[in-house]
Amino acid sequence: MWEQTIEAIKASDKEWIKENRQSFSAFFRNENEKPQGKLSSEALAAHYHAGLFKMFVSKTYNGLAIPLPQGSKWIENAAALDGNWGWLLAIGVGGAYFADYMHSETAEKYFNLKEALVAGSGKPFGEAIKLNNGKYKVSGKWSYCSGSEQASMYTAVTRKEGEISAFVIPRKLANIDPDWNAVGLPLTCSHSIILEEAEIPSSYFFNFLEKPRESSYPLATYPFMLFARACFVPVVYGISSSIWNSVLKLLQEKKELWQEFQPERYSFIERECLNFSEKSSALLEEFYQKLEQSWENHNNGKDVLEKEVSSIGLELSGFCYRSVAEIIPKLGMKVLEKDQPLQIKWQNLQTAYQHMAFHEY
Repeated sequence: MWEQTIEAIKASDKEWIKENRQSFSAFFRNENEKPQGKLSSEALAAHYHAGLFKMFVSKTYNGLAIPLPQGSKWIENAAALDGNWGWLLAIGVGGAYFADYMHSETAEKYFNLKEALVAGSGKPFGEAIKLNNGKYKVSGKWSYCSGSEQASMYTAVTRKEGEISAFVIPRKLANIDPDWNAVGLPLTCSHSIILEEAEIPSSYFFNFLEKPRESSYPLATYPFMLFARACFVPVVYGISSSIWNSVLKLLQEKKELWQEFQPERYSFIERECLNFSEKSSALLEEFYQKLEQSWENHNNGKDVLEKEVSSIGLELSGFCYRSVAEIIPKLGMKVLEKDQPLQIKWQNLQTAYQHMAFHEY
């Protein structure tokens, strides 16, 4: 099923995605080897062959180097099929941003691989202590490293010589603590990773305050938070659109009963379905229009419209979350059952929307 599914998300085949949401979710669960997520070797092979995790990696490192808006749509489509998959793609492709900040030899070593996939954390923890051999000793625990089970490398942030520094962690040096226990996105293996006095070469450290290497694919000079929102907003929309398709299906199933005994309820939910469709479509179109203009401007050395793209992204994701939160209580007791697809998707949406990229204070 992977080949057909990947073709569908790349082609934005909305009808295929809508018709195959439930069957793909069941398939995706079976494609994981652990209860908290670890993609099977067959699933990973399909991702590597299609270059999904390297969609935003420069061709210098054998990546696809596709336009940012195009990749955002792939992520949206994946999330519409299954929130876990959309989240894993959104997180997995994010590591590409670091490549041109790393030492060139380190970037070549880890990103040239067809199976290159980064998991990690941006929260500072611990301290790097310089050793006589020129390496640094690092111990620490970094939480919420989505994709940890299948990552080829990790990135984390620590204190080094009085400053905050990011660094690469070779897969063989890290231990995984399977502590992911959120209400949703259970198959994202968003576990903690642990280092115990690991020796990290000095060339594995990098600093976002320094200027990245020049590249024909200038992802590293695009604002990081804007890049994050370009990856995460489509996940929230994708999950939400799937939820509303399920609401519409429920409405059709209950039509005869509700029209006879609860006509007001039927009319209310029908109006809300239409309202979500119309408003979310308009917001989504504006989001992609602004993102496309931002990416084009960036490639031409012009203003990236950071405020405008962030504003419409937050408006779209906020509307999606609120609209689902308001409709769920109107759907009856059935949707409270733990194994009910609507409830599972709602919990996935809650978990995804908890990310800091969706919130400003």
